[in-house]
Amino acid sequence: MEGPSLFLAQEQLKPFKKEVIRAASGNTKAVDAATLVGKEVKDIFAWGKHLVFQYDTFAIRIHFLLFGTFEAKVGEEWVTGDYRRARVPRLSFIFDDGEINMFNCSVKIIESRNAKKGYDYSKDIMSAKWDPAQAYKAVRAQPDEEIADVLLDQDLFAGVGNIIKNEVLSRMRLAPQHKIKGLSPAKLKAVIKDAQAYSHLFLKWRRKFELRKHLLAHRKGTCPHCGGKMLRAKTGKRVRWSYWCPLDQK
Repeated sequence: MEGPSLFLAQEQLKPFKKEVIRAASGNTKAVDAATLVGKEVKDIFAWGKHLVFQYDTFAIRIHFLLFGTFEAKVGEEWVTGDYRRARVPRLSFIFDDGEINMFNCSVKIIESRNAKKGYDYSKDIMSAKWDPAQAYKAVRAQPDEEIADVLLDQDLFAGVGNIIKNEVLSRMRLAPQHKIKGLSPAKLKAVIKDAQAYSHLFLKWRRKFELRKHLLAHRKGTCPHCGGKMLRAKTGKRVRWSYWCPLDQK
């Protein structure tokens, strides 16, 4: 799940704020689920690819990794994340008026009464506090890095995942292996600006369950610009799947 989907999940799960957990289970070893029963959820918030549940003296951070997801029954409505759920939840909460089940994710305890204060929202691509000038400066300091690796750096672009990376590079006509030092200041600023813009388009489409029909590069075989054949390979130090056109993204 990428940042926009977590931003949406934060909104969808808002009804569970101030609610008490009536039952909890899961195969996580990070926390004894039974100890969460009777706890009131003080807050639920997202940052990048994190979804955080704040309790009285601690918080639980959920990181959805590469293919993690969730499902939740909010009143009579079911909402879901981006991927298929696994067979057994990593962590589940039952409330008086619904439930939340999380799959294929990392669970971590944060010992804090206010975990939100520990997050830098100037690095969150979905936040109103996102700072593109700060991102530009940090990226310029890594001249030998490949653009695909940089876009996936959660310390710079928290919330940008592989879908956003592939779509932005296609829109910007850049190959994933392009080195930062080979980009002009204007081009790099354009890439950074588009990463934010596309993330908000992602959210707009995700709200309507229309994301897949708008994808033009990710997992596609034909270039949306010239109609040529797309290349597919794991690229960069992060070894993530990239899809690009050798003609339009040189």
